[in-house]
Amino acid sequence: MPILLQYLFVIGAFQGLLLSCLLVFGTQNTNASRILGVWCLFLALSFLGPFITLIPEVNMFSGLIGWSFFLPASYGALLFLYCRHAIINRPLRAVDLVHFAPLLLCYVINSDFLFSSGEEKLVFLRTNSSDSLELMIGEAILFLQAFIYLGFSAALIRKYQKEAKNTLSSFNPDIFSWLWKLLIIDLVIWSLKAAANFSEYHFILSTAGDALIIVLIYSIAMAQWRNPGLFTIEQFSINAEGSIETHSTGQPADRNTLDEEVPPRNTGALDASIRSSLLKAVRQHMQERQTFLDSQLTLTRLSEAVGVSTHHLSEVLNQQEGKNFYQFVNEYRIGYICDQLKVNPSIKILDLAMAAGFSSKSTFNAVFKQFTGLTPSQYRSQLIAN
Repeated sequence: MPILLQYLFVIGAFQGLLLSCLLVFGTQNTNASRILGVWCLFLALSFLGPFITLIPEVNMFSGLIGWSFFLPASYGALLFLYCRHAIINRPLRAVDLVHFAPLLLCYVINSDFLFSSGEEKLVFLRTNSSDSLELMIGEAILFLQAFIYLGFSAALIRKYQKEAKNTLSSFNPDIFSWLWKLLIIDLVIWSLKAAANFSEYHFILSTAGDALIIVLIYSIAMAQWRNPGLFTIEQFSINAEGSIETHSTGQPADRNTLDEEVPPRNTGALDASIRSSLLKAVRQHMQERQTFLDSQLTLTRLSEAVGVSTHHLSEVLNQQEGKNFYQFVNEYRIGYICDQLKVNPSIKILDLAMAAGFSSKSTFNAVFKQFTGLTPSQYRSQLIAN
């Protein structure tokens, strides 16, 4: 093993073991943190495994040869479970172990090798390991599960992102931006590792993949340890049927007198005239009651206040207005903030943001720039300059 790779693996193993302890045994950690801690442990063991084969003589560790080879066959499952539990802090269940079937399959296929003696393993690796069908199948499973679970993770994030935009008025959109970047980098890592098997630049590509995974996973692990709720959307929860539902800690919004103006609740599609009438009623409610100032406002609460089903309200916003719930509400909030800044540019922006219904500074900054193309400070400076 080249000396550069040895240094890389030693650093990776040390960091992995340390972060694993911090994430698994911390009292304030979430299930997402513990999943990431297991991932760090598996990474550390994967990096330590090759050092056993460097010892030419049979020793007390020789029997462990091979067990760490296939640990990467669990990385796809760990990525999927981390994304799922990071967004919604749901409990871990025994059924989640089914995601580790690829790892178990690799062990079953290569059981003869794994349970052989240390001496037999060393002889096997030095002679015909490259011709082993079992090892080749295990490696194929390793790469296959990685790309399959990347697809599962992408579908999961897309589902949660759509649900958040359609039902929540206050969440940090950067949560999903960072998760998409995580998937893209993970795709690059596995692409490099796969390409290394068919390229004359095997060492360069493989080392680049190992370095990237150390930087990526351990950076997220450190951030997760500092902030256990790193990617969590507090308003999300899972009901008894396993579906996403929204909740809030505030009091229900007051119902108004618009109930008589909307059609009875049903699941049929609305025609254009009814959608237009409903949209007018919703906008009137938002302007008169300033419901958007409620940081806990959700699609359910607004639909209850107006007297229309969540299905119909979502249909009106999407088809009549061309916006999801998140865009619809935050357009009012940003408009309110901009109007207040025009009246008094010296007002404290953070206080104004909290009064406008934003739940945190990071969420406000992300949403403000998304709608105006400027940071709040840049927008105020522009107002003062003009």
